Amino acid sequence: MTTTIGIKYKDGIILAADRQVSSENFIASKYGEKIHQVDRNIAVTIAGLVADAINLVERLKAEFKLYYYDKKRPISIEHAARLASNIFYGGFRGGRPLYTQILIGGFTIHNGDGNGTPKLYVIDPSGGSIEDKFIATGSGSQVAYGTLENSYREDLTEKEAIQLAYKAMKSAIERNPFTGNGIDAVCISREGFKRLTDEELLNIAEVTN
Repeated sequence: MTTTIGIKYKDGIILAADRQVSSENFIASKYGEKIHQVDRNIAVTIAGLVADAINLVERLKAEFKLYYYDKKRPISIEHAARLASNIFYGGFRGGRPLYTQILIGGFTIHNGDGNGTPKLYVIDPSGGSIEDKFIATGSGSQVAYGTLENSYREDLTEKEAIQLAYKAMKSAIERNPFTGNGIDAVCISREGFKRLTDEELLNIAEVTN
């Protein structure tokens, strides 16, 4: 009952989500937060049962802090996705699956070589993990995918990726009754995590309007 979008561009990851929280045909909230920062250069989007999703977000934050204290370095996005997948799989095998689905995206800064690696994954309730260049989840994902498929390029700049995420999300809001009430978007790059204000998002999106 939502739509979330992830896009990999040449220097990072864009995550976007609508704000409406729906339960069947009832709008439970118009201001739900569906994008959460879980480490300096890693964030997740959530869809599904809110209690399970928030519990997972808090657990990921704690696990990534423990990793940092143990290894003396931030967790890589690859290891973060694997850890999240294991948490889902453990619940699935134990008879208490998490009724949520996440996108997890981030930017790993490699020590010494000056390079970084942005990566994007989707993880389902069974623990299945898929890496891709762009992903949409939720009830409006089919509409969003149409826009993403038509316009995605591997060499997108940050601004172009934000514009594409906005366009795909706007399409989902217009066509899907369970998606709506505004768009949240974040950028994750070498500089870290940045949440766009409504004004920043609209100013960038208006370039293509």
